[in-house]
Amino acid sequence: MTDKTLENDVDINQVRLEIDRVDKALLNLIAERLELSKAVRRAKAGIRVWRPSREDSHVRELAAATQDTPGPLVSRIWAELMSASLAMQGPMKLHVALDGDAMSSLTLVRDRFGASIPTYTYPTASSALAATYADDEGVAVLPAPGGMQNWWTALGSEGAMPDMHILAGLPRTGQQDWPRAVAVATADIQPSGNDETLILSKADIRAIHEGAALRASSEQRQLYSLPGYFKDLPKSVKELDATACIIGVIPKPIG
Repeated sequence: MTDKTLENDVDINQVRLEIDRVDKALLNLIAERLELSKAVRRAKAGIRVWRPSREDSHVRELAAATQDTPGPLVSRIWAELMSASLAMQGPMKLHVALDGDAMSSLTLVRDRFGASIPTYTYPTASSALAATYADDEGVAVLPAPGGMQNWWTALGSEGAMPDMHILAGLPRTGQQDWPRAVAVATADIQPSGNDETLILSKADIRAIHEGAALRASSEQRQLYSLPGYFKDLPKSVKELDATACIIGVIPKPIG
């Protein structure tokens, strides 16, 4: 064995020791984080467990602060950490519609919500939405509005579930203009810092709002997205359609 080979062996062994040290430190920090999650739940008594705006804002900040780590990896790591934390904090459940490609749907859910939250599957979006509506801490994962999907009309002011909102898009990372699936719950609509507001209207709001995009259409309603976060419906939209309403806000993907 040459001196050079021995030197390389020593370097590799040292690197492996350093990796072991970092792994143990990571596990200790994860354990500490989970303990803090228990304290968070005690402090959040009476408040919904899932706060998607806070979660997406936090992941976006972490991805921006760690430019050498790919955004999708940051998102998946925090999906598992948040999943474990949320499972400890309360009775949150996922109600997943398997319309279309079931395996693809479950992969999207795993990448966004991790593996610790109890998950139930349903053959259609309407059945998953109904189960979520009956579950105080439930979150529905449904195919994104568009095409033949018209479940979103139930969230309007004249629909059967006006207190439910579209609150997140799946996947969380990428360059896509519109998500493949969305998460729906009765949690409050809050800004994440880089959002699109979703407006249901009978009228075409693209004529009065530059940047508005038509996302889905039914016989009597259209779903539009407006760049940015709107707490209240713009006055110009109200004047155009008195029945128009905001049915959600989704963070733009990290990418």
